[in-house]
Amino acid sequence: MDLHDEHEIEGEPARLSQQSQRLELITFEHDCTLRDEPHYLTNRIESPRSCAFRFREWFLIDPRHPQTVRYYTSSYLLRSELVRHIKSRHWFMIHPFSRFRFYWEIWLVLYTYALMLAVPFTIAFTGTMRRENYVYFIAAGVNLLSTAEIVVNCLTGFSTDQYYQHVRLGPWDVFVNYLKGMFLIDFIYAFPASLFARVFIRNEAALQVVLNVVSGLLLFKVVSLWKIWRYIINIFERFRFGMINYYKLRLILISGLFIHWCNCFYKIAATVVEDPQYGEDPLWDEHVKFLLNIDNGMMRRYGHCFSTVLYYLFVMSFGEIGIPTTVHGKVLGAVCIIVGICFQLYLILQFFKLTTMTNSTKRNYAESVSQLQAYMGMKQFPKEMANRLMFYYEKKFEKCYFDEDKILSTLSEPLRHQIDDHSAARFYTTVPVFKDVPRSLLLALVRNMEKEIYLPNDMIVKAGSVGSWICFIHTGSVAAYTQSGKEIFHLYDGDHFGEISLFLKNKRLLNVIAIEFTQIFVLRRKAFIELVPGENALYQRLEEKAKERMQQILLEEELYKSHLLMVDGNAGGGAMTD
Repeated sequence: MDLHDEHEIEGEPARLSQQSQRLELITFEHDCTLRDEPHYLTNRIESPRSCAFRFREWFLIDPRHPQTVRYYTSSYLLRSELVRHIKSRHWFMIHPFSRFRFYWEIWLVLYTYALMLAVPFTIAFTGTMRRENYVYFIAAGVNLLSTAEIVVNCLTGFSTDQYYQHVRLGPWDVFVNYLKGMFLIDFIYAFPASLFARVFIRNEAALQVVLNVVSGLLLFKVVSLWKIWRYIINIFERFRFGMINYYKLRLILISGLFIHWCNCFYKIAATVVEDPQYGEDPLWDEHVKFLLNIDNGMMRRYGHCFSTVLYYLFVMSFGEIGIPTTVHGKVLGAVCIIVGICFQLYLILQFFKLTTMTNSTKRNYAESVSQLQAYMGMKQFPKEMANRLMFYYEKKFEKCYFDEDKILSTLSEPLRHQIDDHSAARFYTTVPVFKDVPRSLLLALVRNMEKEIYLPNDMIVKAGSVGSWICFIHTGSVAAYTQSGKEIFHLYDGDHFGEISLFLKNKRLLNVIAIEFTQIFVLRRKAFIELVPGENALYQRLEEKAKERMQQILLEEELYKSHLLMVDGNAGGGAMTD
């Protein structure tokens, strides 16, 4: 079978059946006898219970962060990134997938959305807010919070790699990347322009103009809204709220923000001084007079704008103020009605999109899960087996169901090969034994590999069985046991096992057990012999590794058997003494 992306599995039932017959698969409760490696941070801070250790851990990569789960798919990758960060000269930097950054992003969602509500409101009611000095208190708070945001962003690493597995932590690199992005907008928010204007500008008219300009510049923060959606996706994935609910929430937030902005800009537009030659309209004049009167309070005037704008947007009429006779009122009303029509079309399209999504991949996944549950109920599977099946389904499809055969059948052969080569490139760059091997040979090898998936405690290789293939670990980790039950090593991403069977037609010497969710690629001896000649560097590397590993296994097995005999002898001697 060709190698495809890690979420795409072809011919799964038939291959699982063959695999089960070939290996007599069983599960094996992996109770690790090798010393678990302590958290690498203990090399810097001795006590894991100390406040310093826990504080420092908040800024390192978090295994529960949604981006970590997505891009660091095995304990090996996770630990490698953790060690790299701690050993780095830039250990004081914040990892973008850290626990601190996750909760900081929750705060940024609330903070940015509140700003998007407050800024247009401040512009619309600047007179009242200046009189009550609200505008200066709000400005001071925004300046402080934006300064904190700049500091955190300058200390948070970033990655330009599409797989996010090469996070850059250098302070200068981080600052340059930030400078190319949102730094200027954040700096505008952090700079206390309103407070400086209040201190140094005495002329009220000039102060009003400066404050309006400053408030207008703050509207550029709207470009950061795209980050909010990414942060909310992380929150929903972390707490398993379901992505359909995310799209519903996004629609509510966008609609609320849009209506709020319409209210504020309607108030600004309606209170522009009219030219008397446009005519008189008592109802419209009374409406504008009410909005201009500061004594009516901000919330009353905002409510008045709200009811009027709702008429424009949804009823497409002019409500209590009637059809304005002034040119200004007619133009403003017509613009609002046109905007309302566009907004209603947007809502209709979004509802249609939500309905379509509900009936697409995620719905298919839900239906397949329902069928699986019915099947397990009919077969009366025990709870443990049912849980393992559900775990497998979730990992395999990642809560999205697709028909890979149907998708690939619609593609041309060159395009299918291009997809295979892209997926293969991601795989063989992680395997050290493939270093400096020609790309053409690697692609040929990968195209002859078969993909297999194992759950924790699944037995991948059974000692004593006949094998003729080598296994390469794509993601995950496995434990290796001798026939007598001695655990001798763990293998991780990029490692391989079963190389002895490529050169010797004897029975397997090891039991290999999956420690976590593990994906491996299997290369059979026949394909290996056909593609890799004996003088090839890859052939020689694997042959040398096979000899080395065989010696290690036989030595470990002999030592462990001697240990067991000694233990049994001591036990027998003790019984005779008694």
